[in-house]
Amino acid sequence: MFILALALAGVSTLDRCLASGDAARGVTDAMAACYDADYRRADAELNATYRTTMRRLTPSRQAVLRVAQRQWIARRDAACPLDLSPGAGTIVRLDHPACLSKQTVTRIAWLRRYR
Repeated sequence: MFILALALAGVSTLDRCLASGDAARGVTDAMAACYDADYRRADAELNATYRTTMRRLTPSRQAVLRVAQRQWIARRDAACPLDLSPGAGTIVRLDHPACLSKQTVTRIAWLRRYR
């Protein structure tokens, strides 16, 4: 049991989700649920990190960060377009939240360093 715990310690929640149940069998709905949950986790962490960062800033730095965060949201959305056109395929259901998660994790690291 200890060895299993050590092995899982380096595995992300997303990887564990993708390696279980229908997701492990390649069922798109289940895989999409894993990616969606991963993005929701990242977004919740982003919001918590943003609030923490804002609390430690002066009012003038808060105003700067608020503008920067709104600009980042627009850049994130542009970097992760959601293609719902006919023929786009089901992979978009995985790619879109994966892209959002990647952008969000990068932003969390940036916010933690923001002064």
